[in-house]
Amino acid sequence: MKKSFSCSLIAFAFLAGCSTMDYATDEHEDKALQELGVAVRSAENENTGGLIDHTEKAKQHLIEENREHPYTHPFVSIYGQFPKAEHDMGTFEEMDKAIEEAKKGNLIKAAEAARRASVHLKQKARSK
Repeated sequence: MKKSFSCSLIAFAFLAGCSTMDYATDEHEDKALQELGVAVRSAENENTGGLIDHTEKAKQHLIEENREHPYTHPFVSIYGQFPKAEHDMGTFEEMDKAIEEAKKGNLIKAAEAARRASVHLKQKARSK
């Protein structure tokens, strides 16, 4: 009886540890989504500096997530074969477009790019 209880306790501790590892990944994604939301609001308030700053912060969160949980990029890209990688690349491309458009002073296009980046990020999270 005591042996089965201790085995159950060890299994529970292992599963609890595994769930906290998953939480760290989701934490970076959640923070990136929050930063992108603030970036869009900054564009709506005609705050170019805020859009650039928050988009850069979102990029840093995603870079940290990819550093903590790396995955391989495909050598030959076949559409739909690696959805996580595709959405990740799309997210970074749209964030770069948002920053580029904001620097040009085109806040409407910058806000649209930031929104598309957040859509890619949400789709990436679902494709795990």
